[in-house]
Amino acid sequence: MKNLLFSLLLFTNWCSTPTTHVASLATVPVVPARTVGQLRSAPASALARMGYDFSSPTATYSMPSELAELSGIALSGATHITGVEDETGNLYQYNLAEKQVEQVVSFGQNGDYEDLARVGNDWFILRSDGTLFRYTTTGTQEYKTGLTFANEPEGLAYDAASKTLLVACKGEPGADLPDTKRAIYRLQAGTFQAEAVPAYVLDVPAIVAAEPGQSEPAKKSGKKGKKKDERKGFAPSAVAVHPLTHHVFVLSAHQNGLVELDEAGKLVAVQSLPAALFPQPEGLAFAANGDLYIATEAGKKSGQATIYLFRSQS
Repeated sequence: MKNLLFSLLLFTNWCSTPTTHVASLATVPVVPARTVGQLRSAPASALARMGYDFSSPTATYSMPSELAELSGIALSGATHITGVEDETGNLYQYNLAEKQVEQVVSFGQNGDYEDLARVGNDWFILRSDGTLFRYTTTGTQEYKTGLTFANEPEGLAYDAASKTLLVACKGEPGADLPDTKRAIYRLQAGTFQAEAVPAYVLDVPAIVAAEPGQSEPAKKSGKKGKKKDERKGFAPSAVAVHPLTHHVFVLSAHQNGLVELDEAGKLVAVQSLPAALFPQPEGLAFAANGDLYIATEAGKKSGQATIYLFRSQS
């Protein structure tokens, strides 16, 4: 690993790509959350297909051994992608042209980190207990979102239209929702507290009906804090907002599923991903033109995490 001081100097240049600065988050009004009653689902026959061929990636990027448990990705410019894994407090900048990790930067202590998002020159990293970390070249700040281990927050994305962050939860949806739902919360600008009502609600039975490759959640056993089995239904592991359509894409590591919601929260597409390519899909990121990167942790056979690029066919 490079000398940390040298890495931080390089990281300053890495973060300098001009984009909307994070300071704007504190000055933009929060977009009102949708109520549960506004959730709309389309019948399976009415759902569209996504504009990507997930059986034929345009490019494949094999990750080094330290990223075997790659848990989140975000683009850092046109030629680089940054990843976080669920054990160390490091950001790994990967050069897509050279196909190698170019920089490793420490933002915090070791921990179970799930996803990351870039906003202007700053990085936001989500931990599994709902804590949000904001990393800049001057240091790291910590925020309590109000989400907890019980919610199992796993996905983090920047929504450029509202200039806010979205968090997708794999576990308890909260807001008095039944266990058949999954929730995506919007973080309030400035405080980064989760709004009381989810911004988007996923209906697991509707997803299952639309795509037979999915299955409903396993019921909890009588033992507190334990489940009878791993959750087998649609359980969000990543979230991203399409830069052109502003549709919300949500990835599920269990059963290898991907869903697409329109801006109003309507379910418009459901897609299973090939298990041979995705032993455990955990990361999602869009390029500015709509091309899609999906990251998967290492499988038992490959032993190597992988990022795939899929060109938009729209």
